[in-house]
Amino acid sequence: MGARRKRGRGWREMLLCGGARVEDEACCSPKRCLDDEASSRLRSDSPVSPLDPRLSSSSTLMMSREEEEDVSWLVRESRKTLALLEFAGHGTVDLAADAPEIREEEEFTCQRFLKGFQNNRSKSLKMMQSYILWRSNTDTVRKEDITESLKAEKVLLLKGRDRRGGPTVVIVGRNHDMYKTDVEETVKLLTYCLDKAMALMERTKGITMATVILDLEGIGWRNLDAQALKHVMLFFQNLYPERVRVAVFWKAPGIFGALWSIVKPFLSEATRSKILFARETADLAGEVKLCHLPKAYGGQAEDDTMVPMT
Repeated sequence: MGARRKRGRGWREMLLCGGARVEDEACCSPKRCLDDEASSRLRSDSPVSPLDPRLSSSSTLMMSREEEEDVSWLVRESRKTLALLEFAGHGTVDLAADAPEIREEEEFTCQRFLKGFQNNRSKSLKMMQSYILWRSNTDTVRKEDITESLKAEKVLLLKGRDRRGGPTVVIVGRNHDMYKTDVEETVKLLTYCLDKAMALMERTKGITMATVILDLEGIGWRNLDAQALKHVMLFFQNLYPERVRVAVFWKAPGIFGALWSIVKPFLSEATRSKILFARETADLAGEVKLCHLPKAYGGQAEDDTMVPMT
């Protein structure tokens, strides 16, 4: 899969403006790729149960009847998108490999997108289509694609879990040099690392989200990358809704305020509500137990329990 070159809209367009520019609206829907006859042949008429039995456990939030209907509707619409995209790709698109969660956990994935976009059907569908297109148009990220970023140890993983059993990812801002790493590589790095973090989640036990700590201590002008920060936040918001439980901004210096004022308007209220600015260990302890928190952050665990993601 990594060697297969995919074509289509770039990741920048997928992230910005909810996955599609106004003038590119026609590109957002795979239906435009087919004529009406082909589209009618590919309609998904298979019944969708209001709620998959697998989602009845604690792994999924309790839903009202209206929410169940929203999920069923989005499942049907996402199936149409998958069928249309694969048909239009003439065998060059393998969504089972590109985005397996769409088929393996389709109702749960639809529920995540609906919750992430406040149960707005049209917005949720638009963003899910953008996610599917992004996956199909993006090569699988390999280690050799992000060698320099991995060497710089920008993203680390705590061996201990957060207070809800999810993985804890640490992004070290001072290890990022905007003059050496472009935004495209940063997005590749995030894709690689977040996919690894998701592999550590256990939906059957209700563990579906991660805690992210953005370590801003000691950053300087070379690290103050507004474009990278904006794309990091939009990446989590638009492509991985409800995968990050809280994003802790650790010891942000005064100069970070100017950067944040540029990025903040691009984020939804739901995303902003998940951001916690913290300067004291007690703040972090509310998210990660002290026994799992490295001493570098005032915890009790050894610093070598925070390992680079490779």
